[in-house]
Amino acid sequence: MQPNVVSEEYLNLQKNIIEEQEKMKELIEDQLNLSIKEEDINFDKIVIAQLKETPVPVNLYEESVNRMIDVLSAQSEEISEQAKLLKEVLTEDVLNDWIKAAILFDETYFEKFSEDNNIVNWLPHFIAEQAIRPFLQIVSKESHMFIHKMSVIGTCPCCGEPARLAKLNKQREKYLLCPRCETEWKRKRLSCIHCGNDDHEQLFYIEVEEDKLSKIEVCKVCRNYTKLIDTGQLIRQKQAALMDLESIHLDFIAQEEGYGAEEN
Repeated sequence: MQPNVVSEEYLNLQKNIIEEQEKMKELIEDQLNLSIKEEDINFDKIVIAQLKETPVPVNLYEESVNRMIDVLSAQSEEISEQAKLLKEVLTEDVLNDWIKAAILFDETYFEKFSEDNNIVNWLPHFIAEQAIRPFLQIVSKESHMFIHKMSVIGTCPCCGEPARLAKLNKQREKYLLCPRCETEWKRKRLSCIHCGNDDHEQLFYIEVEEDKLSKIEVCKVCRNYTKLIDTGQLIRQKQAALMDLESIHLDFIAQEEGYGAEEN
């Protein structure tokens, strides 16, 4: 299977979304005074679930949603028409529901919302998710001093996104990456990020001939996998969200070989 299975058009869309998310983060940081103290955090639970106050004010989230809508609307007239319908039903109560559902990645809620409002089923959840990411990335930034102490296994210790992506830096150290909140956290190089198995005989790699920078780390114990990117060879570092998308061919290969959470 060849790398770069994602279309150039979709990659460009994601780059535009990431660019707008960066701008939104600057606005949020100017207006939101978020402080997360290490002493208030239980290292066995994800950070976002422990915050006493919401890190997502509804007025700023509405701005983020509208920006994501604008980026998508520029892609096609069809999406633009759907976006108009969407804006008509985005009341404050709906936006508050979106915040909760987006943080929890509640697909059932968004499926019902799409059906009830006669909107193409992928659009509300996609926009809600992209709009929440700048806030999650700020939570990640506020947690970076203690994130390596977290003992959560199998998910991002900041936002709860299932773990699937890691990098090797120039020092050959292994860091897990979250494509959602852009958290990086260090882990033992030869160990499974899903079950903690560190028996070297139960871990192996699947390499792709056409892809010299990436490989798949596979665990025989839990039959899960991790995409491992050698960023030490990259001239320019990339966001985790972009690396995750550009390495989607590795997901296909691993799942075809019978590895991944859905196969367990």
